Amino acid sequence: MSAPSTELSRALAAHARPLGVPDDLPDGEPAEEGLAAWVRAARTARVVALGPALGGTRELAALAGRCVEELVGDPEDGIGTLALQAAESGTTVLDDHVRHGTGHAGGLNEALQGLGSWSWHTREVLDVVRALAARGGVRVVGIDPRRPAPAVRVVGAFLRTAAPDALPPVADALADLAVGYGDGAATRAAVEQVREQLERDVPALVAATSPARHAEAVRHARFLARAAELAAAPPGRADAVAARLMADAVLEAMEEDGRLVLWAHADHVVVREQTLGAHLRERLGDDYRALVLSAGTGTVRAIRRRRLFGPTRTPATHRLGEVPASSLEGVLLDAVPRDAVLDLRDPATPPTVTAWAGEATVRRSVGDEVSAAAPARATVPCVPGTELDGVAVVRAVHPARAL
Repeated sequence: MSAPSTELSRALAAHARPLGVPDDLPDGEPAEEGLAAWVRAARTARVVALGPALGGTRELAALAGRCVEELVGDPEDGIGTLALQAAESGTTVLDDHVRHGTGHAGGLNEALQGLGSWSWHTREVLDVVRALAARGGVRVVGIDPRRPAPAVRVVGAFLRTAAPDALPPVADALADLAVGYGDGAATRAAVEQVREQLERDVPALVAATSPARHAEAVRHARFLARAAELAAAPPGRADAVAARLMADAVLEAMEEDGRLVLWAHADHVVVREQTLGAHLRERLGDDYRALVLSAGTGTVRAIRRRRLFGPTRTPATHRLGEVPASSLEGVLLDAVPRDAVLDLRDPATPPTVTAWAGEATVRRSVGDEVSAAAPARATVPCVPGTELDGVAVVRAVHPARAL
């Protein structure tokens, strides 16, 4: 994509809406700020996806949090479920805290540690879940099949109590799965054996424990089935399999109330071949809406993955590279004088903007780890008009505050 024309810059400047809160808007700006306007337009969708393109920032986590608070928990038309790109089994502890207030005062902080990535264990995310816990009634689910160790503990403890003879034949396979390994068909067979027993001997298993403990074991066994399928996938297919399994988890979570808010990295929520977003768009059509959150300059916090010694133990600060002038972020930042959101589904979108959005460009992409192969200046291909429904861009970001 070439540098933006004057006509395109004018059209973007006129169509994009500011991200500031209403009281901070300059004279002449619309009364409703851009993020609230995008949320209002998208809130009738069955899945509203929020995709920060940069992990480990204060500003993008705060933007996602603002969207979440706008979308969930409203008794009139709010969405009742928040899905996170976090470990399925580990997120059940956070759900208990948010919905039921279980545990001690520091429980929310500790629950965030179980989500599978340091990037969830930040002050910005803690602020969001505290607000949800104070509001009450919001269900939180994880959709990532990786890191199933909590599910292994739940299922193992249940079998040890309710069916001790059933545990030894599958113990080694479950132990391997807990640390991220799986012997292909053997691991999947072991998990299916557990699931069959949980479904077959219900009266005896409930009598030996309780209906609640049996239901919990069944739920965690489903998590193990997805984890085993991913562990058995060939390395070259693992990302594609993970995307499909995460989509399955989203659709399963929707069975309870039919709608949810999804918070995951932009690379997963965009509608591109073999992404989570592509699977959801295929199943849900226009009832899937994705908003990408990105930035121009600044610093992020991330783990450094080293070629010889593996990942560092704690995240460090990394400076973003200069954004390409012709990138998605570069064009918007050049045209719009302040942080802004662009709604690509708005029927009033100027034809010039629609044409630009249909062309190939690049956008930022930095996860919770950086490496020589995926540095903090990384960009990925993008066709905005087909991959996302809106984009919010802030001019500068700062590192997330790790807890």
